Amino acid sequence: MISAFDLLLIALAFIFMMVGFSRRRSVWRMGREENRSGDWTGLFRYILGHAKILKNPRPGRAHLMLFWGFTVPMIVIILAQFGFTIPIIPARLLSLLADLLGIALLAGTLFFLFRRRTGEREHKKPLIPLFLFLVILLTGFAAEGTRLSILHPQFTWESPLGWFVSIGLPPSPAFMHLMIRLHFFVILIFIATLPFTFNRHLIAAPLNIFYQRKSARGELKSMSLDDGPIGADTIMDFSWKQLLDAEACVSCGRCEENCPASISGKPLSPQKVMRDIFEQMSSVARNGTEMSPLTILPLESRITGDEIWSCTTCMACVEHCPVFIEPMDKIIDMRRNLVMGKGLLPAEARSAIRNLEIYGDTQGKGIAHRQDWAFNREVPRVNSAVSNQDILLWVGCAGAFHERHQEVSRAMVSILKAAEIPFGILGGEERCCGDPARRLGDESLFLDLAQKNIHYLKEHQVKKIVTLCPHCFNTLKNEYPRVDGFTRSGSEDDIEVFHATEYVMKLIEAKRISPRYPLNKNITIHDACYLGRVNGIYEPPREIVNSIPQTRFKELKQHHESGFCCGGGGGGMWLHERLGRRLNTIRAEEVSEAEVDVVGTSCPYCLTMLDDGIKALELEKPPKVLDVIEMVANSL
Repeated sequence: MISAFDLLLIALAFIFMMVGFSRRRSVWRMGREENRSGDWTGLFRYILGHAKILKNPRPGRAHLMLFWGFTVPMIVIILAQFGFTIPIIPARLLSLLADLLGIALLAGTLFFLFRRRTGEREHKKPLIPLFLFLVILLTGFAAEGTRLSILHPQFTWESPLGWFVSIGLPPSPAFMHLMIRLHFFVILIFIATLPFTFNRHLIAAPLNIFYQRKSARGELKSMSLDDGPIGADTIMDFSWKQLLDAEACVSCGRCEENCPASISGKPLSPQKVMRDIFEQMSSVARNGTEMSPLTILPLESRITGDEIWSCTTCMACVEHCPVFIEPMDKIIDMRRNLVMGKGLLPAEARSAIRNLEIYGDTQGKGIAHRQDWAFNREVPRVNSAVSNQDILLWVGCAGAFHERHQEVSRAMVSILKAAEIPFGILGGEERCCGDPARRLGDESLFLDLAQKNIHYLKEHQVKKIVTLCPHCFNTLKNEYPRVDGFTRSGSEDDIEVFHATEYVMKLIEAKRISPRYPLNKNITIHDACYLGRVNGIYEPPREIVNSIPQTRFKELKQHHESGFCCGGGGGGMWLHERLGRRLNTIRAEEVSEAEVDVVGTSCPYCLTMLDDGIKALELEKPPKVLDVIEMVANSL
């Protein structure tokens, strides 16, 4: 029977918890406004299925045992307070289920305790919350075991764990009462301290899942150039959702395990970035917003420039985070502040930005030479007066100016002509899509390039775009719709954007083209980050390879969602890798170990980086690097 004193303790515990969470909420809500709507369906689907957590099997299964081992008995206890009764057989089955879940709960708790204690993670989370949880379990088992030793000393199938525990316990009502009271008090401590320990993620993580991104993963958050902060210089400059990300981070280490920069020995650790932001949030909670300094940059003890510029925006951290945290968008906001707010763009990237400002391309060639690659190829310009032009072929800077990638552009032209697809190019009217400028932190330059491109897209009434570069594809498809003047998604004049591998595979399926000349080679596919993880396109390159006669396909060790970055994204093509190992060398070594003749790519950055990486290995018989589009053209 619960006494008045017990009710007072329960009330105090919940008051402490509510006050604590209210203070935590006030900290992450101090961020800038961001329009996010919740998703109840997604939250319940996630909670019931644990699909993302189970991608890392061992801790995933342990977490599943913790979750159901805690949730089901808690529901039973709450229902019991309202006097619910059920027939004897279902009651015994429910008792058996509770015992089995108790075993699972204990196993999960011991797994995480052992994992922290043995230092499996570089950053150990506090052990006290797990010890509290363990004490709750052990006192509960002891109370149940003592009860059974008093009432049912023989084996009872509905409480196997309780019977097993009862073997070593005295049939003492006083001991049972002691265990019950200790169990009760530790539960109250657990509840009262929830907001102040690692266990706050029990609330923060589901909340972060509830407010998870609904827009395209590859779309960077826009920023106003007229008012508000330029990027993020302090935690006050982040949005409330970005601060909630830091609140929800459980430091599980999955982002760091899969981050190519971290793997290669560079100083970037996505979980450290989130932890640094959280620590400053906690400092604000303790000392108020007047504390100094709050500046994240360039405070070397917090997040350094080397960390920020090591990111290739490959989205591995976002892909593998079990609670939908996005470290990358914080890094981009800090880059924006460095570049536009402080003028601290790395020296080696300045020529690319200057070329974009003056010539509209990263190569510094200019619009007069934009169509030189198509000389004597009878490549038509797009023209709104020509009604039968089905698509605009977006060539991109690499496809127009880089000698190696010009071959890919010409291969695509030959495919379109073989399929008798009417098409055109913008030629001298095409500018860089703006992806390098935006990922390097120059939002103003991105918007300038985007608006110039949008002007010509509207002038020529373009309805369908096919692009060879995943970075151009992502920018045109996911980011241009947020730029003023572009056709909004869902309107009758919406522009469809396809990557070349998608479009060519449709042509093969429709029998518009048929690869017929065999390519008697062992082939693998390197998944481009901005095609795969960012936009979820994995199968078209593989389907294309398998459609070519006499090809023998083999997956790399790291593929699909776990594919390893080439190092060219996020401005990496123009940044020097001064720290750690080169990413393209690491990937090239993996390709060489696969013992293939050809590695296929679908991205100009990947083509360049892999080719350089394989050459650096100085192999006796190096695999050849080809764009998948080249393979198709060679087979026609």
